[in-house]
Amino acid sequence: MAFNPEEIKSKLVVKAVRNVRKGMAKDDASRGMYRPEVKMDLSRSRLITESYKMTDGMPMVMRRAKAMDHILNNMPIYILDWERIVGNQAESPDALYFGIDMNWRSVKRVVSGEEGKTLLDDAGRQEMAQLIEYWKGKSMSDRQQSAFTGDVLKYWHYDGTMLWSHWSEQGVPDYEKILQGGLRGIIKEAEEKLDELDRTVPLGYIDKKEFLQSVIIVMNAALNFARRYAALAREMAQQTPDEDRKKRLLEIAETCEWVPENPARTLVEAIQSFYFIYLIRYLEYSTLGIGIRFDKVFGPYYEADLASGAITRKEALELLQLLWVKIHEIGLIYSPTLSGIYGGVASLQAITIGGVDEQGRDVTNEMTYLVLETAETMRSLEPSIVLRYHDKTPDELLARSVDTLATGIGYPSIFNDKSLIPMLEKWGVSPDRARDYCVSGCVYIEVPGANVTRRAAGGLALAKCMWWALHRGVDPKTGEQRGARTTDPNTWTSEEDVLNAYFEQVRFFFDKFTKIENTCRELYRKYLPRPFYSGIMTEGIQKAQDCRKWTDPHRLESFVVIMGVTNAADSITAIKKLVFDDKTVSMAELLQALENNWEGYADLRQMAVNAPKFGNDDDYADDIAVKVHHGTSDVLAEFTDQWGFPWKGDGSGVSGTYGLAFDCGATPDGRVLGQPFADATLSPIQGGDSNGPTAVLKSASKISTSRTYNHLLNQKFLPQYVRGDMKPVFVDYLRTWGDLEISHIQFNIVDRQTLVKAQRNPEEYSDLIVRVAGYSAYFVDLSKGLQDSIIARTEQAF
Repeated sequence: MAFNPEEIKSKLVVKAVRNVRKGMAKDDASRGMYRPEVKMDLSRSRLITESYKMTDGMPMVMRRAKAMDHILNNMPIYILDWERIVGNQAESPDALYFGIDMNWRSVKRVVSGEEGKTLLDDAGRQEMAQLIEYWKGKSMSDRQQSAFTGDVLKYWHYDGTMLWSHWSEQGVPDYEKILQGGLRGIIKEAEEKLDELDRTVPLGYIDKKEFLQSVIIVMNAALNFARRYAALAREMAQQTPDEDRKKRLLEIAETCEWVPENPARTLVEAIQSFYFIYLIRYLEYSTLGIGIRFDKVFGPYYEADLASGAITRKEALELLQLLWVKIHEIGLIYSPTLSGIYGGVASLQAITIGGVDEQGRDVTNEMTYLVLETAETMRSLEPSIVLRYHDKTPDELLARSVDTLATGIGYPSIFNDKSLIPMLEKWGVSPDRARDYCVSGCVYIEVPGANVTRRAAGGLALAKCMWWALHRGVDPKTGEQRGARTTDPNTWTSEEDVLNAYFEQVRFFFDKFTKIENTCRELYRKYLPRPFYSGIMTEGIQKAQDCRKWTDPHRLESFVVIMGVTNAADSITAIKKLVFDDKTVSMAELLQALENNWEGYADLRQMAVNAPKFGNDDDYADDIAVKVHHGTSDVLAEFTDQWGFPWKGDGSGVSGTYGLAFDCGATPDGRVLGQPFADATLSPIQGGDSNGPTAVLKSASKISTSRTYNHLLNQKFLPQYVRGDMKPVFVDYLRTWGDLEISHIQFNIVDRQTLVKAQRNPEEYSDLIVRVAGYSAYFVDLSKGLQDSIIARTEQAF
């Protein structure tokens, strides 16, 4: 029995809030986070707690493996009538779980509030309270808070300058190797390595042996997880009178009896094996943004099935559509702060298509186009699609990608091999591995199979660092010396004075940041080993160590998410223009205007708004932006991680550029207290780019990716510029972007008038999707402030 696309699309479960009542206030306080039918699933919390109580005193890596074994063998499973790809992370598609072993405090606040009445019933809240009693002092958040005392603890707590995240470890397995050998191959490799250890008894023998034993435990648990679905499918097949349904259930049973244990032989088996591995990674360690090079991994299976007649294109399209539904089910309950940044329960799942293989050959195949068609027919928020671009990307693929963008779903976002592969090579990644990069999360660059315990360690608000420089590091509300004691702004006479003060504040806060983060990583190594994930990394078994205990030459580990860099640069430009060059205002008067949040200084604020801005191909502003970007990168690189490697910046701030701005006072670029920062590292401030889209590209190209970090650039185009006769022009525009070696670009294809109407009448625009920052969301689900920020982005036109 085949399903039509609309039937499959109707199976998508949207868990984030859908506030579409006419006239409803759209502010963060009233909108909530989850739809009323969404429930909190305590299964994982219950089972991990039961296991921890039974394994007290065992080595931690063994406790984690046995916990996964207990979860995978006992969690509720289901198979819905329409499914061909099976697996679940919670007891129903509408349910969410949370990582009680990571952080229970913020989730407890959610459940204790008004919204908690729909998430859990009274019995559920009582059980959750009992589970929390066990985890007090044992969760990662508790351990971090207890690790820091004295002055450093206040910097661990959020103050608007730095933000911590517990769910930021990504890493992409080498799915090609896993699918070709199956998890049985990994078990065999671990058993052989154990035999070798017993023969040689090397240094670290006990730790290595315990690690390998834990890998074998959790891999066998994964196999049994699949067998549970096979058994359920056979049981259901015996009970159904519907022959089509019975046939589908028997296919599920046969598939799950074969994979992920054995090598995948068909497209169905490859996708099912991948999805089991995908799910188990989420269940082992509550994380965000798992990615895969989808067409490179699955294209050969699809083409072989087509050639043999085992599948038709229509059947393959349906299979992908059904997978999209399953991917969309995944989600976590986050803290209110993180939910405000990520948009409800978004898991930032990404699928990479296009690009080159390890030998530099274009990988475009039939699966590439099938992914784009799936995205268009499903119009789902996740998975987001990433297109890797290079000089030989086929014109047909670019044109087809523009068609997908024209639907308004906000993807594919586009990453530039010409910029990113050299960047990775400079960072020490071998050329063949650099060519194989893919994207996880919103924009995280990964090397498949490498030991990338990639912690984008949290966020650093660079605009707030600029604000601290204007206050000499003193909190004006308390008089506390919280930042660096930099020079008096009234003594500044040049842009170099301002830059030096800004860099010193970045240096001060990042020093605190790295000390806290490196200590937190010690806690992760000690208390949160990951035997399943470690076992599926390329060299995990041969190292016989948890992924957090060794490093890899092909590593991209130490990143800090940076936000507000354009605002910092434009602020310095405004000071240079108004105070130093034109001398239209004194520094003292400017400082007073900022202290008053520009109230009573409307004319001065307008001069600040009209000062040169990054994004207009104006060297006056762009030169300062270059200095800010490159200099900030140099400051970050002064600090090293636990392996001795320099820290790097990362542009993946999602909508933290909105959330963190609430705690940053007025800045000299004309921004008022709480007004959002520029929405990406290479994006001009909202409405600040007035010389056309190509001028934005020219400005962005002046900032070197190889000298800095992975950048983001968001643009908004009117729909008519990606359709009809203008479509080839837009394709040429993308080629120009590629030639300028800018690392990333993503688009909103929507007009301001539609967004304004949707804000006023949300019930009429419940399905309007926009690109926020690295992810797509329903416009009506966003807070009014974030909606306003998207509305304020410049409408580009040719």
